[in-house]
Amino acid sequence: MHILQMRKAMRYRSSFFSLVLASLAFLCTSTLAEQSHSKCELRVGWDDWPPYIEFENGQFYGLEYGLLKATADAAGCSLDMIQVPWVRALHMLSKGSLDLLYGASYSEERDEFSRYSLPYRQEQFVLITKREAYDQGRSVSLHDWLQSTPAHGGRSPLGLFRGNFYGEKMERILDDNKDNVERVYLGSNEQMIEMLTRNRLDGFITEDGVARMLAGTFPPALQRLVIKEQVADPLHYIFSLEVPVEVIERFNAAIINDTQD
Repeated sequence: MHILQMRKAMRYRSSFFSLVLASLAFLCTSTLAEQSHSKCELRVGWDDWPPYIEFENGQFYGLEYGLLKATADAAGCSLDMIQVPWVRALHMLSKGSLDLLYGASYSEERDEFSRYSLPYRQEQFVLITKREAYDQGRSVSLHDWLQSTPAHGGRSPLGLFRGNFYGEKMERILDDNKDNVERVYLGSNEQMIEMLTRNRLDGFITEDGVARMLAGTFPPALQRLVIKEQVADPLHYIFSLEVPVEVIERFNAAIINDTQD
């Protein structure tokens, strides 16, 4: 009996220590996972983009910021917002000085230095021009508009935003009409409107939500035209290659969950 009791005690101790070791391993794994989750702080490049993102009285506002904040919260990440112009922000992302940018359409160039999330919303571009220059309804073929002869002769000066990619179809139209268009790269809608009213532009392309917001500030002579060739393009978050894939997967899970609500 004594020997049997000793064997039972040894088996009990072995099982007990195995359970303790397994529990410790689980606790360590859980603690590391929680630490990894809690340390997810992303440096985000941003700039004023009314009505999508604005900063006033110490607070961020706008549709784009609301989507970004909600997605980051669901992914367990905090945001360090760093104000920087878009072109410089892309360069900083490529060098790992920023972790995340929002509102990015797909391009092969960006794909070389970043990782894309799933699309989280759609983007629609419109053409802003003078009524007297084009008064044929509420939509326009960009190709036909560029083919038309400018009133002042020569090529049509068209306002575009620095660093923007307008989608493969729109970019192809611009390339095909390079002899008819002069690309004028600017940094703000205010510059676009000023140059258009002073006849230094024939038109400019901007995001539809921005155009609708600006409509109340347009001089009466300006109009917003839907571009017939352009379908809504998907927008993504783009991440530095240094951001762990697991973080991007959490963003994707949050995007999927949001679209299913």
